[in-house]
Amino acid sequence: MKNEKNRQIEEIIGSLDNIQKATAPDFFYTRLKARMENELLSKRRKSLVLRPVYILSILLLVLTINAVAIIKGSSSQSATTDTDTMQSIAAEYKINSNLTYEINQ
Repeated sequence: MKNEKNRQIEEIIGSLDNIQKATAPDFFYTRLKARMENELLSKRRKSLVLRPVYILSILLLVLTINAVAIIKGSSSQSATTDTDTMQSIAAEYKINSNLTYEINQ
């Protein structure tokens, strides 16, 4: 029984005698280093774009443009345009067109 165990142990230890050191392919470390540097650069670019300062400035710009468009759009309309619009809607839907609504009074 002990001989059998000793033989198995010797066989296992002997199987490690012919093992060779693993080698990496040519230029493996150069490629690995380049890939790691590219990933680092892409993360830096993403972090610059997603910084809160840039997000807030873009949001402020969009809100300013919207406010200017709303203010210019509402100041260019006149009361006659509104009444004309309402009369055309009333005529379209065949609502009693004798009713006149005064807007902005």
